[in-house]
Amino acid sequence: MSTLRVMKFERPHEFARAIADYDDYSMNFALGSLLDYGDKSQVLSQARWGAPMGALLAVYREDELLLTLTKHAKNFSWVMASPSHVDPSLEGDASDIDAAATLIAETLPTVVNPHLMDKVLGPERAVNAFIESWVAFMVKRGVQLKTPDPYFHSRACCATLSTLPPSSMVHDYPVSLARLSDVDTLIPLFVEFSSHGPNPVSPETARNIIREGVEARRLWAYRIREGLAGYVLVGRETRRTIAIRNVFVLSQYRRKGIAEAMVRTVTRYYLGAETPSEMARAGESAVIAKHEICLNVGDPAVMRIYSRCGFMLDNNARNLDTEKRGWFATIWRGVEPM
Repeated sequence: MSTLRVMKFERPHEFARAIADYDDYSMNFALGSLLDYGDKSQVLSQARWGAPMGALLAVYREDELLLTLTKHAKNFSWVMASPSHVDPSLEGDASDIDAAATLIAETLPTVVNPHLMDKVLGPERAVNAFIESWVAFMVKRGVQLKTPDPYFHSRACCATLSTLPPSSMVHDYPVSLARLSDVDTLIPLFVEFSSHGPNPVSPETARNIIREGVEARRLWAYRIREGLAGYVLVGRETRRTIAIRNVFVLSQYRRKGIAEAMVRTVTRYYLGAETPSEMARAGESAVIAKHEICLNVGDPAVMRIYSRCGFMLDNNARNLDTEKRGWFATIWRGVEPM
């Protein structure tokens, strides 16, 4: 068994600085969502998550980061993360993940009120080990908890410049950055998208998210003669990564390749492979390229779309640049009082 130690961070910037060397797709949800919440340009859209919280824990194996657990806002899920060099399919890493999850469960009550533990999102093995340890820990304190079925399973993955399909497969799609004049048109699309997930939003919240996304150049639209057929929202931006957060196409325009066209365009843009034609004609400079663009996906049919766009989702996928795993299984589950 490796020597493990847990660290508690008092401030978000201290945590962000401590894990900066592990900035890749495996840490994007934990680090990117934390940075989003502290971004002044997202004040209105992030307000829906409620008051800030300072639960920031990290477990190290010797001097190497192994596992983190964070909660940056009252209404935001707990997020667990593990760097991509940690491979749960390896016996040594698997046992260390289990031990780290137990260590976090034992340490958490010294950081926050234990009753604030509800839902956890993160790598499947780590989350399951933590939930098991947490339930056992709370039983010792006389509190009985039940564990509902997981809310969902997914794969966290990324695309890099080396995984993109050949340029001969690229077409000039009508995909461009959304404009302020698009906000009212996009609101019902965003509300419909969110209605199918765990965090439905009101039209007013949708307006805040869309407006801030347009102003920060994070929201893309697919334009047709009739208006807008769909959109892509990116976010959780770190120094090396950015995530595709939402992809939505109106029902009457589905199965026409629009979602794939939007993902191809956005992915190539953020990896520095190609600037969309409308932006190029306007003389806009290319974005500062990211090393990886990330996403979470659970639907097998949607996985096939992302795979065609260069995301590493095949069962044995490995990052050609680093030889690290190209995806990992994630789970979102929680505990409830008996």
